[in-house]
Formats: sequence, C-alpha cells, structure tokens
Amino acid sequence: MPTAIVANLQLIYVSDIARSTTFYQQLFAAKPVFTSPQYVAFAGSGDALFALWSGTAPDHHAAPRGEIGIMLPDGSAVAALYARWQQDSSLNIVTPLREEPYGQTFVLADPDGHLIRVCQRD
Repeated sequence: MPTAIVANLQLIYVSDIARSTTFYQQLFAAKPVFTSPQYVAFAGSGDALFALWSGTAPDHHAAPRGEIGIMLPDGSAVAALYARWQQDSSLNIVTPLREEPYGQTFVLADPDGHLIRVCQRD
C-alpha cells in the first residue's frame, strides 16, 4: 500500500515580504524557521509549514481564495484570543466573535487582505 500523501505546506502570496513577516511574527509570537529574500516559513503543527512568498504567483490574474485557519482547543480559548486581539489596534478584525454551527469563531485580515479564521478545533 502506498504511503499517504499529507498536505504540510500552506503558502500565501504577499506583496511586501518584510511587512508580512513582521505581521505574522507578531500574530504567531514566533520567529520564522527559514528566511530568504522572497520566501519566509514559520513552523506549523507537526512537520507542517506556514509560508509567505513574494515571488511570482502561478497565475497573477487569478484572485486567491480561501482562509488561513487557526484552530484552538475550545470556544473559551477562541473568546479569550478575540478579547486580546481586539485590544490591538494594528489588527483588522473583519468579522467579530460569533457562534456558528461549528462553534465560536472570528475573522481578521492580514496586510494583503488574506482572511485568518480563528475557531475551535473540529
């Protein structure tokens, strides 16, 4: 039986690598594990990486879609992080804390408009 293929890289395209690196360092309270002039990677869970890329996108005419996800253990952890980040005027919260069928959630946007959803773990 073949070995399972696991998605272990989440890459987003950014317009200013330095600005985005600073933003995600503050958001994650962590330093990158790899840095180059156009690519910066942060450790995710397990062997996964979350990376920023300021080089050429495969199709520069296609608008990116989707969300970056930060899953926390439960609704109280989501509410606590929302309260903390709500006090930070540099963060752009675009959807306030609310209850959805899957639990507590809120959404913020990074400097390039990428959406970051915080929610409780499935």
